[in-house]
Amino acid sequence: MRLFNLTTITVCAFSSLGLLSGATSGIGVALSEGNLLIDSSSTAGNATIFNGSTLETQTASSQIHLSGGAQLRLASDSRVRVFSDHVDLQKGSASITGYSANASGLSVRADGKASANISMRDQGVVEVAALTGDVHVFNAAGLNVANLVPGRALDLRSQGAGAPSNLTGCAVKSGSNTLLTDETSNVTAQLKGGNVSTGRRIQVTGSLVPNATPLSGASQVISVANVKEVGGTCRTDAATASAATAGAATAGGAGTGIVPAVVVVAVVAVAAGVSVGIAAGVGAFNSNTNNALSSGRNGAFN
Repeated sequence: MRLFNLTTITVCAFSSLGLLSGATSGIGVALSEGNLLIDSSSTAGNATIFNGSTLETQTASSQIHLSGGAQLRLASDSRVRVFSDHVDLQKGSASITGYSANASGLSVRADGKASANISMRDQGVVEVAALTGDVHVFNAAGLNVANLVPGRALDLRSQGAGAPSNLTGCAVKSGSNTLLTDETSNVTAQLKGGNVSTGRRIQVTGSLVPNATPLSGASQVISVANVKEVGGTCRTDAATASAATAGAATAGGAGTGIVPAVVVVAVVAVAAGVSVGIAAGVGAFNSNTNNALSSGRNGAFN
């Protein structure tokens, strides 16, 4: 009788171990160029990464290859928590390819073969640079707040709701509706109200319309409070309309009625594939749905 009970217990134990092994299968491999902390334990060389593992580099960088084909590279003195579909950047810098990264309330998505570099700066600023392919940034509510092409970098910082939305660009007509793609964030808004002229470079101030469903090609609806001509040359309506549609093609969270909070502190163009530098404070852009500041101008983009 005792032997039977022991056998039964042994079988159950092995079954439990099998379930545990399946539940803790790795999601990728880390290749470290020095010591790497994984869940506070130091390791060197190769190490298996599990869903939810916390990784921290010290004096050397580390490359992580995920089982789905995505790649993540951590700079020295960086800390992240790694999941199968995204990484939470807590400190330092990370480069992603075919993957997503969350940082200070923003979600950076580099799908397919696209790649991006994300860096945590002082005062909650997040630097996002598109290295290859198109990179899209969303706020915590899932609203598209920036679209970057290769060689473009933005400094963004989450901010409380309530600031006015400022957009600069050339408005175009789409049927009876008016669209405007902000020059800095490359995000398109549908404009409601106001005396908006097409074919001229303007700055629009307004506020996000809660629960509004934007026209196809736009990610948000802005109620216009003020329009100011700022000079400069507009592209043709056809080219502008095409850019507006492309800029919003991957937008998410439209019509959520939640005011996003992103401020673009500075913007600088860089050559694709090289180190990204941040320009000194050349302007400040405040935004509810997209706050953006572009070189040489001040304003707010919601």
